[in-house]
Amino acid sequence: MHSHEDIDAQAAQSATAAPIDAWIDGFEGGPEFFQELLWLASDIKSNLPRYVAARPLAGKVLASIFVNPSLRTRTSFESAMARLGGHMITLMPGNGVWGMEFEPGVIMNGDKAEHIKEAAGVLSSYADVIGMRAFSPMEDFAVDMADAPIKALAQHAKVPVISLESACYHPCQALADALTLHEVFDGAPQGKNFTLTWTTHPKMCGVAVPHSALLSAARLGMNVRLAHPKGYELHPDVMAQANHLADTTGGSLTLTNDMDEACKDTHVVYAKAWGSHLDYGNTAAGAERNAQFGHWTVDTPQMEAGVDPYFMHCLPVRRGVVVTDAVIDSPRSVIQQQAANRMWAQMALLVSLLGNPQSHG
Repeated sequence: MHSHEDIDAQAAQSATAAPIDAWIDGFEGGPEFFQELLWLASDIKSNLPRYVAARPLAGKVLASIFVNPSLRTRTSFESAMARLGGHMITLMPGNGVWGMEFEPGVIMNGDKAEHIKEAAGVLSSYADVIGMRAFSPMEDFAVDMADAPIKALAQHAKVPVISLESACYHPCQALADALTLHEVFDGAPQGKNFTLTWTTHPKMCGVAVPHSALLSAARLGMNVRLAHPKGYELHPDVMAQANHLADTTGGSLTLTNDMDEACKDTHVVYAKAWGSHLDYGNTAAGAERNAQFGHWTVDTPQMEAGVDPYFMHCLPVRRGVVVTDAVIDSPRSVIQQQAANRMWAQMALLVSLLGNPQSHG
């Protein structure tokens, strides 16, 4: 049983133990902070009425900038803030809000009227935390991987910043994925085989989710198999980081260009499409390249090759393209659990960043 004071103390302790000013790639605050978030998310999920009564986010405001569309990220954050006593403001540049410029030193004589420097300062004076979703424009791989928009926001903001998905990372999805893996493996995902496989798609997609899923599984000490056709390599810095994490946590990382091989004896199949770095700036060529690998769809044979594996995907998902109905609708599919865990994981992050130790419901 947890009292309001216990909940407030937990929030204050998390915020004090690992103060951070940005949650951009999911590694801020170190592994201890990551584990604290997983514990806190699980505790909130098990004791929601007590957290609701304690209102740890009372009087707190999250200002969110959605350059790109969202279903789960937006609604899970709005629900998290509302349930715990806070409030979320949602802004969509170019749709009721000025178009936003992120490049430094640019002459703003185009269609964008608001620079992130001013926007970050203004929002910092209104809100206690700022979140932003800005996908990769898929024009230049090196430029996209520099993640300039979210870094510019973090540089100019005077309050903590949360990435709601950038060109390079989706840390909130990764946190929910980690919570899901802890749940399905009874708190012991270390040593389990985790297959992250590329899948075909009619369009080019970004690498944020595969980057974060790869790093999250490696951080949990899992034996990670990364499967994709040649030409779809992830960023080398992320691969190096994943290798380092695997070495540190007792896991492993192997790479293959064969989906079937990667799925043998696996405990998890995580499917995700992403575009080839060779085709950035040419989406038509990217779509043509994807079409060459139309057989890279997760189906029953891949699942049967594993050890009764769980199927994971971040959603939204293209049924019949990325994965067959037989797999996604099977009892081993945990996509809804993943999606639900977005709210719990983000509640933990928000409480750790903003928890009000003076609130007692």
